[in-house]
Amino acid sequence: KAVAQILLLACALSVGCAHDFSSYPFKATLNTAENGGLYELYWNFDNVKETISFAVRVNATGWVGLGLSPNGQMPNSDVVIGWVTDGGETVFHDRFASDRAPPTIDEQQDWILEGGEEENGLTILEFSRKYVTCDDYDLPITTETARVIWSFHATTDPASEVLTFADRHSHKGALSLNLLGGLPDAAPDPQDLDYYDITVDAIIIPENDTTYWCAAFRLPENIRDQTRYITKFGPVVTEGNEAHVHHLLIYLCEGVNDTHVGNGGECEDGVPEAVSACRSGILVAAWAVGGEVFVYPDNVAYPFGGEGFTQYVLMELHYDNPAMISGTVDSSGMRMYYTSTAREYDAGILTFGHDITPDQIIPPNAKSFTTTAILTGECTEAILPEDGIRVFGNFLHTHVVGHGLTVQHFRKNPECDVYEELEPIDRNLQYDFNYQQITHLKREVVIKPGDVVQLKCFYGTEGVDGVTLGGLSTRNEMCFTFLVYYPAVDFQIAISRIESSALRDYLKSLPSGDQIVNGTEIDYSKLNTVDWDVDKFQETVDESMQGAFCRGEGNAIYRVTKFPEIGCPYIAPDQCTTEATEATEGGVVLRASVALLLLLSLLAATLG
Repeated sequence: KAVAQILLLACALSVGCAHDFSSYPFKATLNTAENGGLYELYWNFDNVKETISFAVRVNATGWVGLGLSPNGQMPNSDVVIGWVTDGGETVFHDRFASDRAPPTIDEQQDWILEGGEEENGLTILEFSRKYVTCDDYDLPITTETARVIWSFHATTDPASEVLTFADRHSHKGALSLNLLGGLPDAAPDPQDLDYYDITVDAIIIPENDTTYWCAAFRLPENIRDQTRYITKFGPVVTEGNEAHVHHLLIYLCEGVNDTHVGNGGECEDGVPEAVSACRSGILVAAWAVGGEVFVYPDNVAYPFGGEGFTQYVLMELHYDNPAMISGTVDSSGMRMYYTSTAREYDAGILTFGHDITPDQIIPPNAKSFTTTAILTGECTEAILPEDGIRVFGNFLHTHVVGHGLTVQHFRKNPECDVYEELEPIDRNLQYDFNYQQITHLKREVVIKPGDVVQLKCFYGTEGVDGVTLGGLSTRNEMCFTFLVYYPAVDFQIAISRIESSALRDYLKSLPSGDQIVNGTEIDYSKLNTVDWDVDKFQETVDESMQGAFCRGEGNAIYRVTKFPEIGCPYIAPDQCTTEATEATEGGVVLRASVALLLLLSLLAATLG
């Protein structure tokens, strides 16, 4: 009883206890007390009502700001600023910043204050808004990576609602977050929930700005001997190292043995090739700074371990150490939560993308260049069950010059024998390499037998002197996505690449082609001597034959094909007009112009 009374007294004296944040399942620490003041962001969202709710808890008695930015900077950002006066009144406004200047109050107030209080040196504000407000000064909230900006003044409220440079912040920052990537209605944990930690053991973080650390692990005996079912996973970060641990990736690891197991080393040159090669394997878990625990839907779990399952996994850790601090000890990693009870559906993860090869060439000084991978209709027809698979989560992946990806979905219309482009399975044109996560899709997407899927990866190499080639190193590039779906089928991988002969023919046509191509061999080191016509090379890559491979259900299918011609491209609905109408199947939305294209195609086929 005495302990209970002490706990009640402690809770009464603590703002953290006094204010209930339990309605917000997602949380990110934007700033720490050690960096000048705690700033915590909480949120929840409703995909049916398309609204999002926020709460901020800030170690400040002055004003507090939060916003969305196109690039993490102040100009063209959509912000809110609020404070609690000495009289207890909460002042709060939806604002916008057109430049590096005090934000202006928006005439259309779309961020709605739900509550505010100041107590024990902490300011708490709660507010909400719609995903899309149709206000030119508001940024839409989507499933893409958001650049969240924050600021506050530790002690002083503004003199008036019209802000001036005298009201300048005392602290500010920016962070990438997937605001709509979680599962807001996650089911309670099962009673037999257990966990397995995959962590390094007291390694010293290198004195480098950026380090990618790879370590191989053998699964414990109780998981090797019996299939377990992963229901969620999340980070285990050594206390005090939150600023250093940027992302964690777990891959199934074939081709290694017990001699490779241990604390590992730097991925590029500190571990055997067999270990680093596992980074092209099947991804089973991913977390990045600011991310939360990934939770499977209550009817799905990922089978892990047991007879015939891979006995080893690889963990890749991305360490950020811009101050080159020495001697930091780390034992971070991933916690895999599992149950012994199967769920209604086993989850599967399909690795899909461009083959990891130097034939993936990205020219230098290109504002934009696109690599495309294809999953052919022959593959989905041969491997997928009659009812298809339901994709509910995804992980998009490029390296550092990648700035966007989209997963396109095509289905042949039997009425006019043309491919119709459906709503993208996933899209992130605000991709941040330092913030990679498996995210839940806004709604499940059914991929049926015969469907075609394309992955487009967008790169920018302005300021990069040499070509960027495909490869495992972060200095090279990748173009991959990992589709998380149910029910699980034997469908491990689908990759494609430009046909080697088509690439050689293009390179031989260049002025220095004879030095680059010798028979069937390409001297990739000579590519840096090329004066690249980016548009011409892009056209060549897009129109050339592609070699497409997939494996599953006992089939290994290879086809030489072209990217399909699309009779009806997808046009995203304009939510701020009444022009769009929703079709009844698959959440497909067609505007009148697309419907007209379909009608004309049908007419042409009939007349033909």
